[in-house]
Amino acid sequence: MSKKSSILVVDDEKNITESLSDILADEGYKVASSESGDEALEMLMKQPYDLVLLDIWLPGRRDGLQTLREIQKRNINTEVIMISGHGSIDTAVRATKLGAFDFIEKPLSLGTVLEAIKSALKNRKSRNSDNSGLGEYSYIAKSPAMKEISRTIIDASKSNRPILLKGEYGTGKEYTAMYIHKKSKRSGNPFIKVDCTTLGLPAFERLFGSIKENPEKSGSNFSKLFGTVYLLNPQLLDKKLQSPLKKFIEASTKRADESLAFIVGLTPGRKDNLESVESLKPISTDYVIDLPALRNRGDDIEKLINHFFENAAEDFDKQDLLLSKKAFGRMLSYPWPGNVRELQTTIENMVMASTSEQIEQKDIPFGGSIAKAVADTGKTGGGKGKSKKTKTSVAQKTIAQSAVITGLGLHSGRKTGLIISPLPPNSGIIFSDIATGKQLLATLENVESTEYATALKFEQVEIKTIEHIMATLHMYGITNALLKVNDEIPIMDGSAVKFCHLIENSGVLEQDDTIEPIIIKEKIVEGEIGDNERYIMIEPSSRLSVEYRMEYPQPIGKLCARYKENGVQSFKNDVAPARTFGFIDDIKQFEDKGLAEGGKLTNVILVDNEKIVNTTLRFEDEFARHKILDILGDFYLLGRPIIGKITANLSGHFTNIAILKKIYAEYVEKN
Repeated sequence: MSKKSSILVVDDEKNITESLSDILADEGYKVASSESGDEALEMLMKQPYDLVLLDIWLPGRRDGLQTLREIQKRNINTEVIMISGHGSIDTAVRATKLGAFDFIEKPLSLGTVLEAIKSALKNRKSRNSDNSGLGEYSYIAKSPAMKEISRTIIDASKSNRPILLKGEYGTGKEYTAMYIHKKSKRSGNPFIKVDCTTLGLPAFERLFGSIKENPEKSGSNFSKLFGTVYLLNPQLLDKKLQSPLKKFIEASTKRADESLAFIVGLTPGRKDNLESVESLKPISTDYVIDLPALRNRGDDIEKLINHFFENAAEDFDKQDLLLSKKAFGRMLSYPWPGNVRELQTTIENMVMASTSEQIEQKDIPFGGSIAKAVADTGKTGGGKGKSKKTKTSVAQKTIAQSAVITGLGLHSGRKTGLIISPLPPNSGIIFSDIATGKQLLATLENVESTEYATALKFEQVEIKTIEHIMATLHMYGITNALLKVNDEIPIMDGSAVKFCHLIENSGVLEQDDTIEPIIIKEKIVEGEIGDNERYIMIEPSSRLSVEYRMEYPQPIGKLCARYKENGVQSFKNDVAPARTFGFIDDIKQFEDKGLAEGGKLTNVILVDNEKIVNTTLRFEDEFARHKILDILGDFYLLGRPIIGKITANLSGHFTNIAILKKIYAEYVEKN
């Protein structure tokens, strides 16, 4: 970011414009001010500004939102941060949909304003480099294989005709779809990803409208859908929904304002053309974009390595970190079977995990094939003494080799990561703070907070949002592992799927020592049992099972989900994909407490008073399944597997921990 970046402050309160102008000038920015939207637009048309601080409540013909809309309409190349003393969540959502980078409430905090400006200018720099990308989306496309594709992408973004994206896993189909959306006139409206593999009739109709209605009729539910719909593998869609989908796609092409478009993403090996879907054959795709594998992109690989490395170093505040020539050469020669996604993930992982001044060839965490081979052929040694095997005991397990995963912290909003490493038998699950090296054991006595998530604390070490990784360790039977983390476990996509991949890529090793599960012999209850009461109970059973009941206003309604432990695959398929969810009305409360800073449209199911705002459900009872995921994670704080039937109604982390303390007192302290 250049200290000479130019900023236009637009506010009708003179004390605000004067104070901000003085402060920003002291920070090295070029600053101008305006008191109305009309005047601000005139200034922007005469002279470019890198950033506009725009108040929502403005006098004159245009308020702040109308001014923002006009900035987007005139394609003025600037970032916009909205400010308001009478803000609301709805206003913030509207501003973001119209293209604002951020939304800040008055009274203004100097630190918040400067941090938002820094982020906005960084975003502008990113989108103005490398092939004129929009927002955070830009293309590195210097290779012959990508140059022609880039031109097609730009042409496709100017139309609302259906677009077909083809390519191997990790070549960037979803990224390309987002890029097309950002370049289109629909960029102010939502980008909606739909996984057709799990799309049932209720979710289909919530998104598109009734399959019986005429989508072209004014006032139909479909007529109210705007933006870009990205359909992932529609050939796997329920056959009963394929004809209705075709009807909706065709209706979108007839809109005169081109306010809705469909993009289809197909992966080879899964019937990779539209002809595989019988009912979609008549659909005309004016644009077919076949994304090449990274190994066929020549010079792009070098540029992508530098691009991802620079970004990761900045994200993890390691700008002085170097990449050795040998490491760089090894990355250039590697075939990258996972393509661009694998390259970016590998770079982020090794930067996050690095503790030295330079990354060497040995520090590159390529794939998980070595870990799997070790897991298939070897077992760890015994540790200090061996447990006596009984009829109920189970083998202790660890992972075969260290692995890394990176992402955002849900509540901190900061880039964070997780390094998982093997430990000898009888070690337990240990969290370690990367910065200090200090450790804490994942136990009940170290639970610090259960507000919206489970957090552990011991002395100066605090680790937040542990429930999803703990659930995964629980179901994979990992009893011994070291987890190094920056303050908070990354939220990933809001589910535990990526943590399943992490464990599988690391490999699971069965150890010689055993551990005794907790076998429930009598019913234990926390709370008052009743339909509208918040409670959780556990009863004797031959295996672990969880039933979760909930009743909320629509669009959630009354749900009941059940899970019976039946091997890793059942967890991976039925519970791990369920994502965390939040209500728009609650976001303000989270913000006031400094929480949910990392909540994005891609990692939280966002619900308002009428509908699910940003996605389609992976399961009809996904909300209840996610609560089961949380329970499985919290219950592993007992440090041992548990056998019993858990039934919960409207319960959360607080009640989970409360019943765990009762179980601990009955089955651990007494023995």
